[in-house]
Amino acid sequence: MALPIYLRSFLFISLIIGLLTACGGSGSPNDSALPLARGAAGEIILVMDSTAWQSELGNELRQIFMKEVPGLPQSEPYFDLRYINPFKLNDVLRSAKNMIFVTTLDNRTASGERMKQFFTENSLSRIESDSTFFSYPINNVFARGQKNLYLFGVSEGVLLNNLEANRKQIRQHFSDVERNRAMEALYKSGERRAMERELLEGYNFYLRIPQDYDLVPMEDSVEQFVWLRQLGQAGEPDKSIIITYQEYTSEELFQPEAIMQFREETLGNYIIADDPPGFMTIQEIEPIVYDTVNFDGKFGVEARGLWKMSNITMGGPFLSYTFVDESLNRLYYIEGYVYYPGKNKRTQIREMETILRTFKTEAEYQAQQSAS
Repeated sequence: MALPIYLRSFLFISLIIGLLTACGGSGSPNDSALPLARGAAGEIILVMDSTAWQSELGNELRQIFMKEVPGLPQSEPYFDLRYINPFKLNDVLRSAKNMIFVTTLDNRTASGERMKQFFTENSLSRIESDSTFFSYPINNVFARGQKNLYLFGVSEGVLLNNLEANRKQIRQHFSDVERNRAMEALYKSGERRAMERELLEGYNFYLRIPQDYDLVPMEDSVEQFVWLRQLGQAGEPDKSIIITYQEYTSEELFQPEAIMQFREETLGNYIIADDPPGFMTIQEIEPIVYDTVNFDGKFGVEARGLWKMSNITMGGPFLSYTFVDESLNRLYYIEGYVYYPGKNKRTQIREMETILRTFKTEAEYQAQQSAS
């Protein structure tokens, strides 16, 4: 059954494709001479005037970057935002992996004037004449591997309006940056290419599988269920990837209730415990958060929530995507979940997202191979 027209024509509105890519580029003509960027995963150094940081503008920036990640058992922000006054920006801070510079032309304080020194005269002229121009991404300004974002406006009110209108897209810019870094780290030691070919030939889909993930054998022959697992040693996270699918019969299958019913029936049947007996299900202490996404050019539904074993022996966060392979008329449900009791799990869920986002249908994979 073909996808309905509104799903086939789904367009993902992305600031990165629009405003942000309009000004991208490299920050240095000789990046190799720069020091290597360093810093913790998810950390952003934010440089702006202290008065503005304490104003409504600073509060808006905190809402964008320090919003809680949904679906985690502990409260964790999307990013660890570290404010720095421009007069205190030293060489150590300049080498951070992620940096944001914020200024407005109406800020006449000493640090406000100092912020303008990070902008060229041409940039300042354009800011003054174009109220829609508020964001400028650039790479390697002070260090190799660094991602920089400039946010600005002719006045604080103008910048505030632009930020409020584009919160999700601005946050997604650095989410993509962190996912790309996670991708590099995940596959640095290699990947399970033989297993990838096995899944492509046996199940008609492709997924990049990191070196330390194994295929969990199923007791019965299961044609529509794949379980990949990195079994954590003592004190380390236990991480799993699930790929399952059913025939696509109606757009009603994209409804949250239908997605979770399919999840409960499938994962609850195959992910089980013997002592004491139990099966995987949903924790209902927090509602599942759903969002519509562009999944590699396809309409998809993202879900974030908490899982548990019914025998109360294990639990943690999960992230899933639901979408259709039109060539095979399959509705896929793919999920990454984590068991890491008592520890923060933002980094592990970002890793799950990174792996899941490598998924391609067989038709997509073959088209990619033909084009390369």
